[in-house]
Amino acid sequence: MSNVYENAKSISEKVKELISLKENSGSKERIRELVVNIKKDIANIYSEVGSGGMKSVPQIPTPHTNNIDTPQITKHILSPEFASQKFKNLSDATKKQYIKDLNISYYQLDSFVKEQRKKKTEGLKKVEYSVYEPSEVGKFANRFAKHYADVLIRTHPTFFTFLFKSFKRVNMPMLSRTYVSMMIFFSIISLPIAFVVFVVLNLSFNLTWIFVVLMAVLAPFITFIGFYLYPASLAGEIKKKIREELPFALVYMSAIAGSGANPTSVFELLAESDEYPALNKEIKKILNYVNLFGYDLTTALKHVSKSTPSDELKDLLNGIISTIETGGDLRQYLKSKADEQLNSYRLRRKKKTEALSTYSEIYTAVLIAAPLLLMVTLAIINSIGGEIGGISASIFGWVAILGVLPILNIAFMVFLSKITK
Repeated sequence: MSNVYENAKSISEKVKELISLKENSGSKERIRELVVNIKKDIANIYSEVGSGGMKSVPQIPTPHTNNIDTPQITKHILSPEFASQKFKNLSDATKKQYIKDLNISYYQLDSFVKEQRKKKTEGLKKVEYSVYEPSEVGKFANRFAKHYADVLIRTHPTFFTFLFKSFKRVNMPMLSRTYVSMMIFFSIISLPIAFVVFVVLNLSFNLTWIFVVLMAVLAPFITFIGFYLYPASLAGEIKKKIREELPFALVYMSAIAGSGANPTSVFELLAESDEYPALNKEIKKILNYVNLFGYDLTTALKHVSKSTPSDELKDLLNGIISTIETGGDLRQYLKSKADEQLNSYRLRRKKKTEALSTYSEIYTAVLIAAPLLLMVTLAIINSIGGEIGGISASIFGWVAILGVLPILNIAFMVFLSKITK
């Protein structure tokens, strides 16, 4: 039996060498020699222990130049203890002994590790972040005015405090320094553009040259002030949009929280919806703080609550923070806030409906009844041959019908479209 053990050990060593040569494109002569020796060792084993009823020794094909068959290696699977932290902390010598006892090669172990890592990475979810990209106009402005913008911000930081706060509240899709570069760039080019425009107007309407020069000089200042106040003017509009979307978003959030989802998943699912465009910008800021900057959820909510232009959203985020930190029922809190916001929404809609009924009465009186009375009056004056301010009643009537009344109707429709959403 000792010869059997020696032959088996010899076969194991030769198989390992054969695999190594195969992987590293070793000498073909040595590969053929190993295959022949393995065949001899197998034959010796069978001669020692007997064929066990087998008629012949299994044949191993002799290798050819372009086709070399290697013995198939059984793939071993590591036991759970090899994946544990205990095995990771073992010394190299102990690990080698484990591998020797299992009768596996380093090649098999490396293949197993790579396969396990692949399984882990296949199930990972790709996280998408909301990152701002500069526009072509912003890139062009930065190319010419970024240096001046940096100098201006560094020398007059107090002047830009209000601008940067307003800029942060309205979530404009650009960097604040890029916006300052655009302020400077467009303020500079507004001077020649205004001069050319007013020169053309001077040729058409005979304006004075003093007026042309004055307007050209004032154009850069007006442009700069307009850029400075524009972000603040957007805050009010965004506040109104968030207030209109918040009641329905809260119903959606309370339903998600009621399903047992964690607080972060509530905001992730809300951000995936396209039904709340104004609110989604604030939600994506929260997710950026968590996924991109690594803040915990409560810290992210605190940052967003300080910068949001909506008082209702600020109150909601602060309430969520308190609920999470005290271990309260988030679903119940969101449900109560949804009921509160829906009641406020109903009251606002009722007030607007009452206001619209008032406007309809004004419209009936001013743009329907008054023009009818005016037409009757003008018809009577025209029949007796009278004039109004030296203008005949018929001309006065046509001007009112074709000019004044259409303009008043269009102005009233624009007014209604602004106050109703």
